[in-house]
Amino acid sequence: MSTLDTNARSTINLFRSKATVVWVFLILATVLSWALGTDHGFVDDHTTASTIIMVVAFVKVRFVGLYFMELNHAPLALRLLLEVWCLVVCLATLGFYFAA
Repeated sequence: MSTLDTNARSTINLFRSKATVVWVFLILATVLSWALGTDHGFVDDHTTASTIIMVVAFVKVRFVGLYFMELNHAPLALRLLLEVWCLVVCLATLGFYFAA
């Protein structure tokens, strides 16, 4: 097997990995947050845009924890701690936002 075949196979495997898919999702989520936060006309209501941006941020935190901190393979208690933390802190943040 030549070095060229090995490099091509490595590149293909890189694009098929879950980490790459999650990385692309994180980039798209960041672009969505940026578009909503800079008044590009996707959502006219600032409260709705802010809510979507905060939820997207916590979804991103969850994916970073699961796939880049490898908590998806961690013991169940540790993974549940991350999931509950994301949910509780997201809801608390939204609660404070709507209460203000």
